[in-house]
Amino acid sequence: MQNIFTQISSFSKEFWLLNLIQMIERLAYSSLVLQMAIYISQKDITGGLHWEHTTKGMIFFVWALVQNLIPVLTGGLADKFGRKNMIFISIFFAIIGFYLFAFQREFAGVMTAAVFVGIGLGSFKPALQGLISNSMRDKFTSIGWGLNIMLINVAFFFAPALSNYLEAISWQVFFIATGSMLLIIFPLIFFIKDENEDIKNEPSITVKEILIGVLRPQILSFVIIMGGFAIIYMQFYETLPNFIYDWVDTSQVAKALNLPDYMLMKTSLGTMIDFKWLYTLNSSFIVLGVVTVSWLMSGVKLRYAIMFGISTASIGLFVSGATQIGSMAVLGMLVYTLGEMITNPRYLEYMASLGTKSRRSIYLGYLNISFAIGLAGGSLLGGYLYNEYSEKSTLAMRYLESQQVDMTTITHSNAMENLVNFTETSIQESTSMLWDLYSPNRIWYIFLCIGIFSTLLIYLHSRVYLNQKPK
Repeated sequence: MQNIFTQISSFSKEFWLLNLIQMIERLAYSSLVLQMAIYISQKDITGGLHWEHTTKGMIFFVWALVQNLIPVLTGGLADKFGRKNMIFISIFFAIIGFYLFAFQREFAGVMTAAVFVGIGLGSFKPALQGLISNSMRDKFTSIGWGLNIMLINVAFFFAPALSNYLEAISWQVFFIATGSMLLIIFPLIFFIKDENEDIKNEPSITVKEILIGVLRPQILSFVIIMGGFAIIYMQFYETLPNFIYDWVDTSQVAKALNLPDYMLMKTSLGTMIDFKWLYTLNSSFIVLGVVTVSWLMSGVKLRYAIMFGISTASIGLFVSGATQIGSMAVLGMLVYTLGEMITNPRYLEYMASLGTKSRRSIYLGYLNISFAIGLAGGSLLGGYLYNEYSEKSTLAMRYLESQQVDMTTITHSNAMENLVNFTETSIQESTSMLWDLYSPNRIWYIFLCIGIFSTLLIYLHSRVYLNQKPK
């Protein structure tokens, strides 16, 4: 195994340019995603849509389905018609979606915006990843994908501060500004060299071949199994923020670290760490550790690396929501992040290795089926479970109704206020009562089981397919 710094210095200028483009795209996208769950369904924020979690789940379901199924087709089209062309078109579609979010407050309009973003960024991903894969030397792909994940998370690190600043101005400014960031990519496209333009010795692939390829047992079974990891991933980024906002007391962590006001937020429980800043722990840990972890894991058999990564992420998610203690949530988030930084680079490495240089966008497009299954299914499952078993305002209304309280004027926005008045307790005591009575943390047991089951399936799959290329 060569020195880690020797490997890093071997990557070309093209590799770093392509990663810069992806950093810009990820900064815009992660700024958007950090706010969307709260914007759509949190009942006590100014200017939000205040919709139900099931409605949020439906929007994320369609969004995830589009964004993660479209690459199955567009990955092959990028290989066939040019990856640079696909990047240009995809960014144009994404910008339209961002701008639509700024002006739509009805379900149909918000859904349309999500579909445009999904088509755009879903088409962007395999085209750019194909170019990144071709810019790497084959023997350094493990650390190359580790660097890719690290740089993406540099963008994630700055997303909370950017999204907080823009959202504080107005939601409309937030959506327009994040969409406008994507405009920076257009001039950078002209500096990209697409090696597919020079490859003449392979026949052009057809759409039929693209669709047939994904039905090969080795590929289809693997991406379906990895859908379990994508479900875990979805809950960490889309359901856990609501859970932290409703239930987790991070005030003691904030005091211990003497955090400044801009990193805090007012919640019904009091002044807590803004959940978006908690998520910078995720990106910071990845930035600091993913290259080293990828280097260390490059000598580990792929099946063991992925199994360890999925199981670690599942345990981390479970710990994040197991208690109301802020320090436990922070610990769980760090454990989850370790699992994510092990799993993602090895998954990318495996899928890229299945195709020749002129076909890598196709195979990297196939891996998005996992996220179509996991993110779409996970959004519905997470939305339903949280709405029924974990949303604090819903549980407060359920308790008041069980006590024969007149519910005529009680809504999600004032449910906790009414509960406090009815029980003559503090907001903290009322929250603890609901926690003890309804156990909102039980939803995390379901996702822990999904992660463990996926780990076992990876092992079974590897016994048959891991050392084979698709025929």
